[in-house]
Amino acid sequence: MAFQIFTDSCTDLSVKQLKEYNIDYLRMGINVNGKDDYHADLAFEEYSLEQLYNWIKDPNVKIKTSLVTFQEVLEKFEPYLKKGIDILYIGCSGALSGSVNAVRLASEELLESYPERKIIGIDSKRADMALGVMCFDACKLRDEGKSLEEVAKWVEDNKQFYHEIGSLENLSYLRAMGRVSGPAAFFGNLIGIKPLIMFNRKGENYAFNKVRGMKAALEASIQYIKDNMNEDTKTIYVGSIMGDSYQKYMKEHIESELGLKVETFPIGTIVGIGVGPGMYGCFFRGKEVKI
Repeated sequence: MAFQIFTDSCTDLSVKQLKEYNIDYLRMGINVNGKDDYHADLAFEEYSLEQLYNWIKDPNVKIKTSLVTFQEVLEKFEPYLKKGIDILYIGCSGALSGSVNAVRLASEELLESYPERKIIGIDSKRADMALGVMCFDACKLRDEGKSLEEVAKWVEDNKQFYHEIGSLENLSYLRAMGRVSGPAAFFGNLIGIKPLIMFNRKGENYAFNKVRGMKAALEASIQYIKDNMNEDTKTIYVGSIMGDSYQKYMKEHIESELGLKVETFPIGTIVGIGVGPGMYGCFFRGKEVKI
């Protein structure tokens, strides 16, 4: 193996996808009612997806996320370094999480013990399956024989071509965690007004427009995909958290109107806790993000 590609819990990648692309990941943590008992595990071995959703929708449960720890980096990175394998870590947007910086600091300490090895960390400026698709593309380049440095440079040069477009029923979760920006954010919780949220170039969830009602938000999201797709747009990944009807609508209309392949997935721990119930998001590679 030339080098190992890592990401983190924010991607919502499935166990099947992790295995197929040979991606490893660092687990963030979650705190439930004041107890740091769980990891944000993509395999859902410590708790089920159903349990997670029950926690999120229960107003009596206080739940929040935490960064990747030094111990997690040590336990996951060191076995590769010992085998002589270098590491490329592509992490959740630094505008949304401090994990990229935490991993950088832990890596510097690890490399003191393994000075012959290399660890490159990249702030993807993205999250969820936009980050996941970026990792898929990096893995393809690695498997074609590109070096660690070549793949890292490609990711840095191309990370602004990955998109999120979606909306949600309630902006309170994102606003409470400081994870949405833009003048349209104010309108999110007014009756009938729904924000359209994308990733901007800073890696923020940016409320760039507003429409009246979820039906209009769904239609506007399809138009956004149409306006920003290009020859690199092969698959649209559509996720939701307790918004299955929105996910179904997007899948049917993207396939019929745009002729693109659609893969659906459940929004998991890190993003789910941040956005709350009633959210859908579409993720893909396309034209360069300019905002």
